[in-house]
Amino acid sequence: MNTDKADILIIGGGVIGLCTAYYTAARGASVILIERNQIPSPTGSSYGNAGLVVPSHCKPLPTPGIIAEGIRQLFDPSGAFSIRLSPTPETLRWLWGFYRSCDEKHFSYAVDIFRELSQESLRLHNALARDAGTQYEYKQTGLLHVCLTEKAFQEGREEAELMEKYGIVSRVLSGPEVRDMEPAITPRVVGGIRNPPDGRLHPPEFLNWLAQEAQNRGAQFFTETEVFDFGQHRGQVHTVHTTKGEFQGEQVVLASGVWTGELAKKLGMRMPIQGAKGYSLTFRRPENCPRIPLSLEDFYVAVTPYKETLRMTGFLELSGMDQNIELRCLRNIQEHTRVCLPELGKLELLEIWRGHRPCTPDGLPVLGRSGKFTNLWIASGHATKGMSLGPVTGRLMRDLLAGKSIGRLGHALRPDRQM
Repeated sequence: MNTDKADILIIGGGVIGLCTAYYTAARGASVILIERNQIPSPTGSSYGNAGLVVPSHCKPLPTPGIIAEGIRQLFDPSGAFSIRLSPTPETLRWLWGFYRSCDEKHFSYAVDIFRELSQESLRLHNALARDAGTQYEYKQTGLLHVCLTEKAFQEGREEAELMEKYGIVSRVLSGPEVRDMEPAITPRVVGGIRNPPDGRLHPPEFLNWLAQEAQNRGAQFFTETEVFDFGQHRGQVHTVHTTKGEFQGEQVVLASGVWTGELAKKLGMRMPIQGAKGYSLTFRRPENCPRIPLSLEDFYVAVTPYKETLRMTGFLELSGMDQNIELRCLRNIQEHTRVCLPELGKLELLEIWRGHRPCTPDGLPVLGRSGKFTNLWIASGHATKGMSLGPVTGRLMRDLLAGKSIGRLGHALRPDRQM
């Protein structure tokens, strides 16, 4: 059996793996990317997400508010957030790390890191979109947070004031101003928050474009190729064993989303990444479709319009790799959207998706060299921010693989940090 070799061997064909392949191939490295499914994978979190590029969204998943106000909802299966992790030593350790990260000091630190990442990633997104032209949908339209209750509006204003301290500027809107901006919204709207720099892209189109551009630069892709073991030699990952043969890389990158932890186990490493299940429903674009992406703050639902479709996205369920599709979740997403957009036309369902976002206990992604193998790198754990932070992650991985320093980000995101 032949062994395929490259300078850079990437395991995972979601947005993080594809961006890493794109930027490393562009600098002249030979690249092989392995993906267990197709590209884009219809089960991956890079495929079915809301498609939002949101530099304004710099909050980590663990926040002081979750402990103070949200704990009841987190354990309520009918809520937008829930925890259904089986009480194993691994999950209990993850939850303890999550709990420890829900303090003001870590929140401030994480917001500052995410702000640096997201501002640079927005610049890179804009550059990629200019290069792509019309090959995938991308618009920097701003994101409109819609509040139907005084409680949601008050919380939105408080968060906007807090984020302004970190240099993230929002515009607070009255109910009439919200409807002037988006007439499809119900007259019941109390107010809203607009984040001007935010935007949206079409996830499958973006992934297809990245894959094609990486291959145009010389990257080789092996799809429907599952990694099942590794060969080790003198402190390095020597061989990657797959269902389509053996692969070798001078440098090996684990960019496998929620599967990163399982693959790390095969190498005797602990990588605390848990899956957070979410849902999306994609419809043919209806009449009275909103013109800009919306975040329905009372219900934690995102609504993203495209040229030909409309996507509704919701729920964050920490449940490991549970694959069940809950009918109540699908109904809630549609019903809540109808409350905010009462004039929305007849909906023709095209696709139901559920997938798992890779979440770390401290809410920050993992990016850097492993502590165990000198040629193994990790790029994972982006939770709900993978589409936003894909380009900056790929660019940072390009620099790391070339032996360059990435400054304080290297310390903040290192795989061997305490989590």
